[in-house]
Amino acid sequence: MLNRRTAIIFTDADRANSAGAVRQQLSELLPGGAVIVIDSAELYADAFKDFLEKVFGIPANIEKRLAALRKRRIKSLVFVTPESVNCFKSTDAYKRMENILNRYTPELVVCIGFGAFNEAVAVRDKQKASFKVVSYIDDFALNRQLINTYLDGYVVANMAIKTTLVNAKVAEDSVKLASCAVGKGFLTAPEKVEALNELKLTAAKPIVLIQCSGEGDYTPYFSAAARFGDEFTALAYCGENRTAYKQALNSGLYAYNEGTSLPLLYAAAEAVMTPPESYYAAAAAVTGRILALTAPRNRLEMLNAEVLAPYSENAFTEYAAENFFRHLKQGKAVSRSVPMPMSSVGEALYSFMDGQ
Repeated sequence: MLNRRTAIIFTDADRANSAGAVRQQLSELLPGGAVIVIDSAELYADAFKDFLEKVFGIPANIEKRLAALRKRRIKSLVFVTPESVNCFKSTDAYKRMENILNRYTPELVVCIGFGAFNEAVAVRDKQKASFKVVSYIDDFALNRQLINTYLDGYVVANMAIKTTLVNAKVAEDSVKLASCAVGKGFLTAPEKVEALNELKLTAAKPIVLIQCSGEGDYTPYFSAAARFGDEFTALAYCGENRTAYKQALNSGLYAYNEGTSLPLLYAAAEAVMTPPESYYAAAAAVTGRILALTAPRNRLEMLNAEVLAPYSENAFTEYAAENFFRHLKQGKAVSRSVPMPMSSVGEALYSFMDGQ
C-alpha cells in the first residue's frame, strides 16, 4: 500500500484463529503499517465453482468443498513431501494472486495452511519482486505438504520441525523458531473471580472447559463430564458447531457459542479439554491451564498429540475422559507447560521484512 509498510496473511477458515493472532503481533511491530488477512479460498472459489457447475452440473458449496479437499489432503498426504515449484499452472488463481499483490504491494506475504504459497512464490519470481514469502507452521508437528524450498522462510514451533525442513533441503538459516501464536485476549483476560462473575458462575466446584468448536463427535466427553457433575462444573465452547451446542445442553453442560469470548472461558477454568489442535493447546500453555487432549481427528492431530503427550492428560475416549476427571478430583492432574521458543511469531516474521 502506498507509503505504508504492508504485510498480507493468507489463511484458510481452519486457521483463522492463528491468522488473527499473527495479525495482532505484526501490527504492534508495524505502527502506521497495514496487516491484511485474506482467505486463500478467494484464489480458487470462482474457478472451482464454474468447473463444478458447468462441467458436472453440481451445485457448488465452495467453503464446504474446499474444507473437504483440505481434509483429504491431511488424511492421505501429510507424510508426503511434494516437489518444490516456483510456477503455478492455474491461470485464474495466479492472476488473482498477482492482482492482490499488485494492489497492496506488500513487503511480506505470510501463508498459513495449504493455500497461496505456490501462487505467491510464482508471482514473486515472475515479477522479480522484492517481497518475501514465508510460511508459518501453526502446529507442533509438520504437514510435509507445506514444504517448498522456493519459500523465503519458515516460522516453526520446535527444533524437530526445523530439522525435518532442513533435511528436505530448506536452508537452515531461513527457518526461525517461535512460540505458537495465540490471541492477545488470552494474555489480557480478567482474573478468575472477575471471569466467573461475568459468566454468572460460582467457584463452588472446579471448572473444566471442553473446546468443541470444530467438527467431531464430542458426546463421549460430554457424557464423562455429566457423570462428574457433582464434583465439577463443565463448560462447552461450541463456536459455530450447532450440533455440539445442542448435545452439550442436553448433557446438562453450560454451552457457549461464538458470541462468547473464549479467553474469558479459559480464565474461568482450571482445566481445558481440546482436540490436539495447536492453537488451543498453546492457549492452555500460556494461561497455565491443565491440558487434556481429546481424540485426534486426522493424521496431523495424531502427530500433534505425540508431541503434546508428555505435557497433557489423555482423554481420547469416554473411559479416558472419566479417568481424567478422577485425576483432577485426586489432584493428580497438573499443568505442564509445553516448551516453546521465547520469541514470538510476529518478531520472527518481522525479521524477514528487515532482512535479518
